[in-house]
Amino acid sequence: MENISHYKTCKSKRNFTYGYWIVPNPGQGKPSIVLLHGFPSSSLDWDAQFTYFAKKGYGVIAPDLLGYGGTDKPLDIDAYRARGLTQDVVDVLDNEGIDTAVFIGHDCGILPLSRMINLYPEKIIASVFISFWYLPPDPDFNAEKLNAAIESSFGYWEFFSSDEATDLIKENIDSFYSLVWPKDPAIWKTDLVPKGKFKEWLENNKLGQQYPYWTDEKKKEHQARFLETGVTAPLRWYTGRVKTLQDNGDDAKIPMDRYKITHPTLFIATLQDYVCLPEVGTAIMKSYADNLEIKEIDTSHWVMFEKPDDLNETLDEFISKL
Repeated sequence: MENISHYKTCKSKRNFTYGYWIVPNPGQGKPSIVLLHGFPSSSLDWDAQFTYFAKKGYGVIAPDLLGYGGTDKPLDIDAYRARGLTQDVVDVLDNEGIDTAVFIGHDCGILPLSRMINLYPEKIIASVFISFWYLPPDPDFNAEKLNAAIESSFGYWEFFSSDEATDLIKENIDSFYSLVWPKDPAIWKTDLVPKGKFKEWLENNKLGQQYPYWTDEKKKEHQARFLETGVTAPLRWYTGRVKTLQDNGDDAKIPMDRYKITHPTLFIATLQDYVCLPEVGTAIMKSYADNLEIKEIDTSHWVMFEKPDDLNETLDEFISKL
């Protein structure tokens, strides 16, 4: 990725500096692809996908989303409202003259992807949801309701939105990484999903088994990026959702006829994901997407690391038909 592309910056209309990797579209009749990462990641987590599609003649752009990498890291919770995050992505694309694209999101990157569908549908050729599903507007959203609806899969949000999360993560970074990227993904059911368990894991500085798809060197590089660019700002994505319900007013302004997904859509379910439950994602996607394909890959949440070739082939099969 770093060998075939350029890292650029631009200002969004909200006056935030965004950093992003880009290979401009070479004009071979193929669309541009936008890659939206999640937590606790950066644009570099898309290395295998970025490189694969750039070499096949697609334009590819992977921004560091707000709070990450080379992008600004405001601590004001209001900066992380979904509408603003989405507008920022549009501003980056406009800076590069990208009018339409295929949008691919994973984890928290699903939030701006979802609002892109509601607010800027004309920019979307197709969308791909990896692990996590479409988040329709919900003026009545609250974290407790979400927890109850999907068996408390998001209990860790409470800790991530707390004042003590930053220091606990920084002081126990190896413990944090061993739980977020475990060798056995089933450990999420007991030590990540239930309320209070993530905090307890870190307070005890527990160390799980090494995840097999990273070398020690790769892990240290990833940790260094995460710590160097700061922990607090990425956590703001959770704080706003849990503590202030900041998006409810914005969601109330979105007409209901914008809730449905009408363009070609792919949902990639990761079968060993014990937070983004495949059966929940499948049901929600079927409810909202009129032109939907569903594919399954037998990995944990981190499919781009665990089976990058399988992910690339699945994406390629879908995108090549557009």
